[in-house]
This record gives sequence, structure tokens and C-alpha cells, in this order.
Amino acid sequence: MIRINLVAEGRKPVVARQREAGGGLLDFAGENIAVYTLVAGFLVFAVVFGVWFWRLNGTINSKQAEIRVKEKRVEELREIIDRVEAFERQQALLEQKIAVITDLKNSQRGPVEIMDEVSKALPELLWLDRLEQSGDLIKLTGRAFNLSAISTFIENLDQVPVFQEPVLRDSNKSREDVWNFQIEFQKLTLSPEEAAGGSAGDDLAS
Repeated sequence: MIRINLVAEGRKPVVARQREAGGGLLDFAGENIAVYTLVAGFLVFAVVFGVWFWRLNGTINSKQAEIRVKEKRVEELREIIDRVEAFERQQALLEQKIAVITDLKNSQRGPVEIMDEVSKALPELLWLDRLEQSGDLIKLTGRAFNLSAISTFIENLDQVPVFQEPVLRDSNKSREDVWNFQIEFQKLTLSPEEAAGGSAGDDLAS
């Protein structure tokens, strides 16, 4: 008679069951290690990126601060340049006025007293280019930085006793923002009494 042990075939040995259980634990541990590695890699990347961005932001802020300092310096230099240019214009104007007065005194176009009175009447920001005399008619041609200087010049000429009321014949603005003008007036012939009275008045005024 042949006997078959069915019970023994239906059960697995204890060692085999332990191996299967151990294999499941190893698979789970391997999955956890992969997750931890991925998380760690992401954290390292985040830290590296954060440090890089922080340094980049610091560099940008430093450059912006340098730009602001240089812009402020440029503004300061621009103000200094403007003042120097204004001084140079004033100096050039003064030199031109001195040259014109010298030319007027040295020229033979009119009597010395006329040129002397005209030179005294010259205000700031105005200079003459030409003085012409034809008989008693005197014509002045010049330039000024503004109309106010021309108006002041006319008022000063009107205060001279030997000059009739001056008339502004022409005024126009050039491309260099300078006003060209032409003034005419008559020279009066005073009697000795009037001349003496004018001289006395000048002495009292002085």
C-alpha cells in the first residue's frame, strides 16, 4: 500500500516563510532610501540655489548703490560746470564791454564826450558792436542777453542831457539766445547856460 503525505506538501517550511518575509522588508527599505535620497537632493539643491540667489541679490544691491553714488556725483559736477560756464560768460561779456569801450574811445566816429556818455550808460549783460554818427544823429548797434538790459540802456541814455530821447529802431533774437538791437537818438546842442546848469546838476548829484 502506498501512502502520500498531502499535509507535508501543503505546508511550506519555516525557513522558506522567513525568507519571503525578509525579502519584503528589504524591498520596503529600498523604496524608503530612494525617497530619502530624492528629498535630500532637493534640499541640497534648494540650499545651493538660495545661497546663489542671496549672493546675486547682494551684488545687484551693491551695484545699484554704486550707481546712485555716481549719479549724485554727476549732479554735483553738473552744478559746478554750470557755475563755471556762467562765470565764463560773465567774464567774456566783461572783456567784450572793455574792448568795445576801448574801441569807442580810440575811434574817430564821434566826439569823445559822446563815447564817454554812451560807455557810462552801458548796463550789465549788454555790449555795443558799432557807434555811428552822421551829423547830430547817433546810431548804436549792439547785443544783449535779454530785453531788460536793452530797456535799462535806453533809460540810461535818456538821462544824458545832451541826448534827445532814444528810439529803439530794431530788436530781434538770434539763434544763440542773444538779442540784437539798434538805437537812434539826436545829439542836442546846448547853450553855455544849459551846459553850465547840467554840469552843476551833475556836481550836486555826485
